[in-house]
Amino acid sequence: MLINTNIAFAIRCDVCNRLEIRNISIFDLAKGKSIKLSCTCCHTNAIVKSENNKTFRIEVPCFACQDTHVFTYNVKQFFKGNIVARCIETGMEIGFIGKYKDIQRIIAEYETNSFDAINELGFFDYFDNCDIVMKAINKIRELELEDKVYCDCDMGNVKIDLFPDRIELTCINCNSVQMIYAQNEDDLKNLLGKERIVLHNNSLRCIDAINLNNDNYNK
Repeated sequence: MLINTNIAFAIRCDVCNRLEIRNISIFDLAKGKSIKLSCTCCHTNAIVKSENNKTFRIEVPCFACQDTHVFTYNVKQFFKGNIVARCIETGMEIGFIGKYKDIQRIIAEYETNSFDAINELGFFDYFDNCDIVMKAINKIRELELEDKVYCDCDMGNVKIDLFPDRIELTCINCNSVQMIYAQNEDDLKNLLGKERIVLHNNSLRCIDAINLNNDNYNK
């Protein structure tokens, strides 16, 4: 009989806000050994350490309050799974721990509930044109997954901020900014035709239906 000793962790990155699943084996956590769980952006999302082969300590930099929270669980809790780690200050969910399939299900339910809550709060009314903004975000995410959103300083990761009329991309290293306006179909058409988004070192650029900035959006 095979026993699955893998534990899945999904910790929201406090730098780029991604929520990704990472698998580790209990056997990798030898006594006193620490394992760093890293985001795609290379930032460390959590540090997991076995204190006595029976108790596990997890340090999580919190995206909600910017503090570092420490959680302690035993082996039984780990294998039982369905653990939801919350920010001590705000109560917000910052991570999920358990079996891989369970974590996938929990995240799917979490995102659905979050979407419903956001809708009820009128979040989408925040945007000048919600449909255009959502399509623009999807395009940016597609390019990001292909490593086609970056800064030419070659040292920083890019974070995304949303505003009523635009999306701003900021390099975490050099603070260069690319503003992408998303107010109408022409703005969206300009973005959809691009194959990559390049931020320029220590610069502020923008693109919309009028200002194309072709040097920023290279084909």
